[in-house]
Amino acid sequence: MKKTLSTMINYLTQRLGYEFSIHRINPKNTSQKPVVFVHIPKCGGVSVDRALREQLALPGERKIKRTPLIDTSLFNFEKEIVTLADKCDFSEFHAKQIQDILVYHLNLNWQYVSGHFNVTGKILEEFSDSYQFVTLLRDPVDRLISNYIFNKLTNTFAIMPPSIATKPMTKDELWLEADQILNSRRGWHMANTMTMFLTGRYPKDEADAKNMQNEVLDNLSKFSVVGTLDDMPSFEQRLNRVSGKSFQIGKHNTTREIQSIDSKFIQDSLIEYFNQEKVKRKLETLCSLDVTNYQKQKHNNI
Repeated sequence: MKKTLSTMINYLTQRLGYEFSIHRINPKNTSQKPVVFVHIPKCGGVSVDRALREQLALPGERKIKRTPLIDTSLFNFEKEIVTLADKCDFSEFHAKQIQDILVYHLNLNWQYVSGHFNVTGKILEEFSDSYQFVTLLRDPVDRLISNYIFNKLTNTFAIMPPSIATKPMTKDELWLEADQILNSRRGWHMANTMTMFLTGRYPKDEADAKNMQNEVLDNLSKFSVVGTLDDMPSFEQRLNRVSGKSFQIGKHNTTREIQSIDSKFIQDSLIEYFNQEKVKRKLETLCSLDVTNYQKQKHNNI
C-alpha cells in the first residue's frame, strides 16, 4: 500500500511540476536525547538507519546522503584525478571534508542525524553530552570483502574504486583489478575504514595505525551504543535501553539482492578471488590492526 501511495503521489505532484518523496519518520516530538548514527559502510547500517529513522526522525530530518557529500568534496578538491594515487589523495581529502558537514547538522539540533560520515575525538568531546552516538561494527575482513563486491556492482564513482565504470570484465580482469587495488594505498584505506570512521582519518601506515588504536577505543567509549553485526539481538537490546523505544531491525541492502547475469558473474568471480589462500593472508595482514580494535570492542561489549 505504501509503495502504491508513494507512486500515486509522485505521479500527481510531478504532473504539477514538483518532486515529492515519502519516508517513515516519528511524527511526534520527543524529549529524549537526540541520536547520531555513524554509518560505517557494509556493517548492516541501512537496516539500522531505517529502524532508527522510523522511531526517531522528525519531519525534515533527512539522511545525509553519500552522493552529494562526494560531489561537494570534488568541488573543493583542487587537483586533477587521474591515477590511483590521485584517487587515494581524494579519499583522504574527502574524509576531512565530511566532518564539517556532520558538525553543521549537529548544530541544527536535530532529533536524529545519520549518514556515511566520520567522527573525531574533538567532535565527540563537543557533542557527546548533547547527542547519543550509535554505530555498528563488523569483522573488518568480512566488511572489506562485502564492501569491495558491493562497490564493484553499484558504485558509480570511478574516483573511489572499485566501481562499475570498468565493466563488463572477464574473470582475469576482475582478479587483476582486485590485486592492483589491494596492493595499493586504496586497499589499505578499505582495510582500515573502521579506524577512519572513528578517528576522522586513514592511518598512514602500519605504525600509524598501531599508534591510533588507543584513539579508536577511546572514541568508541564515548558512544552510547556500539554493536556488532554478528550479535544484533544484543545491539537491539542496548538501543532499546538507551532510547526507551523498541527497535526491530530487519535486513536490507545486501549484495545478494542485486540480480542480473552480469552482477552474478562479477559476484561469483570475486567470491572465488577472495577465497584464495594467498588473498586471505593478504587481507588478514591488511586488516590486522582494525581486527584487533574490533575484537577489543567486542570484549568491552560483554
